[in-house]
Amino acid sequence: MTNEKLREDHRTSSLINQSQTIRIRPVESQFAEETRPTLNVTWDGLYFATSIGHYFSGMNVYVARDLQSSDPANREKQGTVVRVDNLKEGRWGVAVHLDLDFIMNKIN
Repeated sequence: MTNEKLREDHRTSSLINQSQTIRIRPVESQFAEETRPTLNVTWDGLYFATSIGHYFSGMNVYVARDLQSSDPANREKQGTVVRVDNLKEGRWGVAVHLDLDFIMNKIN
């Protein structure tokens, strides 16, 4: 099996088949925050669709999950936008890589 195939298998097997509602807040305050359901969640990232076109690769964002919980593990964590896809009807797909601190809170 090639390295590419192994990487592909790892990505597919790590997908969580459950949508999560998240709040995404760009670090730079001139950009609006929003609350969206995820389309894909993995152990180290997430993907969501939006009609707001201000996201770009390399953009730092804060992500909060489980917005109705008072659990401190659900506080905002930092991530980085790694990909923006142009979807149909004026929408974009945004992939965010989550920092290690956020990942450890998801696992524990």
